[in-house]
Amino acid sequence: MPTTAFSPRIFWLLVLLIILLLSVQSALAGESPARQLFTIDDYFKIKRITGLSLSFDGQMIAYAVESQSLEQNKTLHHIYISATTPGAKPDLVEEIQDARDMAWLPGGYELAFLSDRDRTTQVFSYNSRSKTVSQRTKDENRVAQFRFAPDGDSLAYITQDVSGAGRSLYERFQTEDKGVLVDSNSTNVFHFIDPGRTAQIALRQPGNLWLVLAGEAPFQINLPGDVKDFHWSSDSGKLSITYIADDMPPEIFGMFRNTSVGIFDVGSRCFSVFATAVPPSNVRVGTFYAGGEWIPGENKILLRRVTEKDPWVSPGFPDWALVDLSATKKLEETKQVWRETEIYGSDGKPIFFPVSDTKIYTNKSVKAVRSLYQLKDSNIMPTPFVRDLKGSSSLFQFSADFEQVAFVNESLTRPPEIYIWQEGQGSSQATSLNEALAQRIMPIAKEVTWKSVDGTIVHGWLLEPVGTGRGDKPWPTITYVHSGPGLVMPDEFAFYFRYWPYPLGVYALNGMAVFVPNYRGTRTFGREFADPDRFDGEPVDDIISGIERLVQRGIADPERLAVSGHSHGAWLGPLVVSRAKIFRAGSFAEGLGNFIVGYDLMSGRLNREVHDIISGATLYDDPARYIELSPELNFKGVEAAVLFEAGTRSLSIMMLGFPKAAQAAGMPSEYIIDPKTGHTITLPRLSKESATKNLDWFLFWLRGVEDPDPAKVEQYVRWREMREQQEERHEITNDALLRGTMGKTNMQSN
Repeated sequence: MPTTAFSPRIFWLLVLLIILLLSVQSALAGESPARQLFTIDDYFKIKRITGLSLSFDGQMIAYAVESQSLEQNKTLHHIYISATTPGAKPDLVEEIQDARDMAWLPGGYELAFLSDRDRTTQVFSYNSRSKTVSQRTKDENRVAQFRFAPDGDSLAYITQDVSGAGRSLYERFQTEDKGVLVDSNSTNVFHFIDPGRTAQIALRQPGNLWLVLAGEAPFQINLPGDVKDFHWSSDSGKLSITYIADDMPPEIFGMFRNTSVGIFDVGSRCFSVFATAVPPSNVRVGTFYAGGEWIPGENKILLRRVTEKDPWVSPGFPDWALVDLSATKKLEETKQVWRETEIYGSDGKPIFFPVSDTKIYTNKSVKAVRSLYQLKDSNIMPTPFVRDLKGSSSLFQFSADFEQVAFVNESLTRPPEIYIWQEGQGSSQATSLNEALAQRIMPIAKEVTWKSVDGTIVHGWLLEPVGTGRGDKPWPTITYVHSGPGLVMPDEFAFYFRYWPYPLGVYALNGMAVFVPNYRGTRTFGREFADPDRFDGEPVDDIISGIERLVQRGIADPERLAVSGHSHGAWLGPLVVSRAKIFRAGSFAEGLGNFIVGYDLMSGRLNREVHDIISGATLYDDPARYIELSPELNFKGVEAAVLFEAGTRSLSIMMLGFPKAAQAAGMPSEYIIDPKTGHTITLPRLSKESATKNLDWFLFWLRGVEDPDPAKVEQYVRWREMREQQEERHEITNDALLRGTMGKTNMQSN
């Protein structure tokens, strides 16, 4: 029988043909390569854009990327420069990897930035054409903020003294040999446990404003207070300056408040106060001003006015106005028209983006979606830049002619990327920083609404399980109580993980639904919504009614409910647990469990400006009210197993009562203090440990699932013992109740 030679070349051609046919068949069948679930490790692969600058001609962008490295146990920063043309390859610029607060100089391709490379923080610039770095300031103190004038020749910058801070109280307690006189109005627990924080916040020196004109030496502008922000007029001839006057109370919590606004004329070198702040007290609300962005080509500024009852729970009532400076020298002399809009702003970031006096944009959130909106009197309108994109958008940067816009867009299930909008072309994605993560399987994210106890409509997010761990409804459900209290939980990717590493998305990928209510007190849902009558009233009702609605809809399993929260959420969450005894488990970090202890350990001024106002009385006048506000004093009857966490440099002392109260109430609990940690965890390995511990905790108490990792054997031995003791107590309690009922029945029958 004749044989045919079969060459290797023909063999491999046949193999390739078979592979091709199989690929086509899979495609026709709708199959795709197996996608992996998003895991805890993936949180540390997220690349967040923390800074973005668009050149004046719109041709170049510079952006800062931040990620957490588990291997190096630190946060990594990288700076890129790229053209804005589609498909442009970004350049990792080695010369400026230490840069922050970047801004392109007007009319060119030179990038200004702050750096610590010369002894202390100074202004530098990088020429992207010659690839050279120049130092722009040489001040003996640190530069906190800078802005070049629109003409590109003048520079204004704020410095803060680093040599005059003096020793902290903690250092004095350790070194001096005689008694130290302290002021109870300003002394708090952090002076005793965190000298570094005390030096940075309590003893921080005021900001001084300096000006460098073309060809001249720097000179300091003589101002009556602590400078916080400033803006150049479009002709480079004036500066609007936001500052805290010398006769105002100092900052609380490092907040941007109690600020006034003045105008500095560069030509005459004269400063005049324009809008004067009034601090809050127990008999009046406070008023402060910010903003100061100039209308291009006009002698007009945009001003934001905020009235507030307290700097903590009350969000203040923000208004805005367009002020014609040519008509007056003082705000009180004008009959100004104020428009009501929720524009909260933040320290050192633009509030307004004026194109003209009839086209004004503002970067704000509306119903938990952050974006850019156009102001129309007291109303807002969507802008075309984000029309085709879902989720939240931020860090907006405009070209000089406003025909190009760069910004960051993301959603609850889609990681952040930079987008470029061009007139006539719409928006297109400019980066692929998180392309690999975007391919991961994410939970199903939905917006949910419900009626609270008084009929108010409340909004929140629901993360539903997917994949093999989805299971059947109703699901075990974890309610996450956000912090703030005004801080909204937005439609952004892993937003919560920046504050405390709760792996909410991973919970949902392990068979547990996650409910995130934006309860009353949360901003962006309107003034009335943001200012509840009782900060322990409507917020509690909103959370509990939301959970009840999920139970009614068959989504949440009433026998497997849990709650978690950080900061304000770690006070409000335990308060919900103490009032609605429906939870099987909980986890809280960096919260206040005892308002009486908190009152004693915080400064007298903070008590007067915050606790006395939000509680309705001082501790000494109404101690019962402070007991009512203390979750740990109301744990009787609670059966939830609760994990408590705190940072050794923050609330570790004030949270010590939580596990004691839980133990007294018979609640299974553990208390973990994280070393080298303040109000948030900054070390990646500690973050991963916390995230993993929380996942294990909820899987154990809600689903009875244990991780077979041998390193966790001791952990589950402890938890199983807790569960057995809880079950024994439950049986004893039920037996006692049964005997009591039977005894009453026998007495009635006799």
